[in-house]
Amino acid sequence: MQKIILMVTGLLFSLNIFAQTTHDKILGKWTNEDKTRIIEFVKSGDAYDAIIRKAEDNSIVGKKQITALKATGTTSFADGTLHIIKKGKTAKCTASLSGDTMLYIKASHGMMSKTLTWTKL
Repeated sequence: MQKIILMVTGLLFSLNIFAQTTHDKILGKWTNEDKTRIIEFVKSGDAYDAIIRKAEDNSIVGKKQITALKATGTTSFADGTLHIIKKGKTAKCTASLSGDTMLYIKASHGMMSKTLTWTKL
């Protein structure tokens, strides 16, 4: 009986670990297309934030580029806020993973939108 309880507990624990890491492929450091900026996605509660780790302007290193990005599927994220630090503005953003190494971040402000491609380091 103890073996059965132990096996069921182990199975439930392993399923819980898998469920927690499904969306976590976004975690880690990413670089933009021209390799001038590195951001690092970190978990913040049930959402994700991106912190600038390298930039041409050192005064923005350590600041949050993206906040409150929430997983909406296994490879998609929405409801985030992109911080345009130099201009003091924000834009709504979404993100989608392509495989384990490509990330597309789409920022929208009013009628304007732009999609940037990031590569995992």
